[in-house]
Amino acid sequence: MSESFDVDVAQLHQRAAKVRAVRDQLAAVKRASSAIAQDDAAYGLLCQWIAAILERRHQGQDELYGFVEDNLKRAAEAIATTADEYDTTDSTAHQQIMRAGGLG
Repeated sequence: MSESFDVDVAQLHQRAAKVRAVRDQLAAVKRASSAIAQDDAAYGLLCQWIAAILERRHQGQDELYGFVEDNLKRAAEAIATTADEYDTTDSTAHQQIMRAGGLG
């Protein structure tokens, strides 16, 4: 069994970009849904109670969107930071090996 592992830094950056893209799509949905507002007249006199229910649910959804959006942002940042740290570690190790071999 191998005692090492190989990390593809470019793949990590691609993954972070995909997470950011999902976050951006969610933000677009959130912006579009902000156009929804309680309008008691929208459903007529007999069904005006529906608007209040939908508005409460919409407010709850907005809170969830914000929570998910923040978590996706943090995940993308963490993945990108991890990729950068792997890249720095690899570069530092490469330089040390080159110097140790008298090539750097």
